[in-house]
Amino acid sequence: MRLWVELSGEHPTLPRAEALAAFEAERVEVREVSWSSKVLHLDAAGPVTRAAARLGLAHVVCEELASGDLDDLRKFARSMDLAGRTFRTRVRSLGVDLDRFAVEGPLGADFGRTGHVDLVSPSIDFRVLLGDEFRLGRVLHRVDRHGMETRTVTHRSFRLPISLHPKLARALVNLSRVPTGGLVADPFCGTGGIVLEAARIGLRPIAADIRRTMVVGARRSLRTLSADSAYLVADAGRGPWRPGRLSGIATDPPYGRASSSRGEPVLQLYDRAFRGFAGALPSGRFAAVVLPSDEAVKVGQQHLELVERHTMRVHRSLVRNFCVYVR
Repeated sequence: MRLWVELSGEHPTLPRAEALAAFEAERVEVREVSWSSKVLHLDAAGPVTRAAARLGLAHVVCEELASGDLDDLRKFARSMDLAGRTFRTRVRSLGVDLDRFAVEGPLGADFGRTGHVDLVSPSIDFRVLLGDEFRLGRVLHRVDRHGMETRTVTHRSFRLPISLHPKLARALVNLSRVPTGGLVADPFCGTGGIVLEAARIGLRPIAADIRRTMVVGARRSLRTLSADSAYLVADAGRGPWRPGRLSGIATDPPYGRASSSRGEPVLQLYDRAFRGFAGALPSGRFAAVVLPSDEAVKVGQQHLELVERHTMRVHRSLVRNFCVYVR
């Protein structure tokens, strides 16, 4: 199946990395891949829709049906028999100076020979990309960006000033490459945002923190959102999980400023945590960790192999490095 993923613009590399990691997590075989800053193109086989439903830093995922110029797309549209089903056709321009209605109108007329227009809830949602080449696709999944906005920490009963946005928490979980039903741990669960996103995509999360107030607050907050998780008061360096039982780790440790490291030097805390991660993960499994500095990234490399790093500047005094390590 040929696909495209329309990426969000939060970061130049993180949305693409999240998409590829989600496909890898669900054992989708990716035979060919190419990309621009806005779109990821794939030739893939396997549970594509399940992988697409995991994404946070994207807009839509489409199965590509035809490509070429407008005549090629219209020829394909006339060849389809919609058997009376409802449809809509929407166009996105990738820098091409062309009136989208000049494309939507003719294609709508061609599909309308055997189907009926429904702009609200069609059974088939067609999408056209206008670029160097025109591409006609069928929408497999639309990312619920609005829903993620409703799950920001300001809308939860337990909150702190610094917390990952749900779309970034979702991306971090996907970078850990834990498959549906897999066991993922957040040893610094804080307000529980990472655990919440892990639960929503069908993983089995473990929320742990050395601060009991965090664990209690996260549990109270997430239960109001029907997020199922195990909750533990535990030190990240000496987690209670048995060696080799975890499918992955996704976590955003304290940076030693607004969030507390309980007086322990933050690099020392990271060293202990990564030593614990290395003991808990099976060989070949991943830890996706947000880190604030080059020094912190290097601490992780003393225990696990660094395979990805995506640096995001939040403001002058805060940098987030989305790092992926493998055991």
